[in-house]
Amino acid sequence: MKKVLIYCFLIFFQIIYAQESTIDFSKYGDGERWEIVNDGVMGGFSQGNYRFTDGGVVFEGKISLENNGGFSSFKSNFQKRDLSSFSKVIIRYRSKKCAIGFTLELDKRWFVPYYKADLPSTQWKWKEIEIPFSDFIRYNIGRKRKGKISNEELQNILRIGFITNEKRATSFKIEVDYIKFE
Repeated sequence: MKKVLIYCFLIFFQIIYAQESTIDFSKYGDGERWEIVNDGVMGGFSQGNYRFTDGGVVFEGKISLENNGGFSSFKSNFQKRDLSSFSKVIIRYRSKKCAIGFTLELDKRWFVPYYKADLPSTQWKWKEIEIPFSDFIRYNIGRKRKGKISNEELQNILRIGFITNEKRATSFKIEVDYIKFE
């Protein structure tokens, strides 16, 4: 009987653990809320929007450089995530026309440093990319800075998201199936 209870507990733990480590947009049942943040917060005119499909979530729009614009982003709600037990993120996506960055934010204030990794355009073909946390680059107000993400910072991730990664006037489109932390 003890073995059965232990086995059931282990299965239950694996189910709970999988839910915490994967955001599956194709099944979007985790209750998280995501939002668009465009350069309009600083006076720009870029536009982005998102919609859910059977295959995931599509984030698309148009980047404008007018009035010092140049970005659109799709971000999770503010929710503390401890990613320190993981070593990488795996993202299944397809994109076209513009490289996209995947971000890890540590603070609600936009001017506090954050970390970003590149997701190259896939010419609208599905791709699964693995990015070790050691490959994330530190940014502050859109500029690269020295430093790698620390284990302490990984314990205090406040928001994750996607951001257009090229400051040029263009349209963009990315569809994300899932984000998995391993």
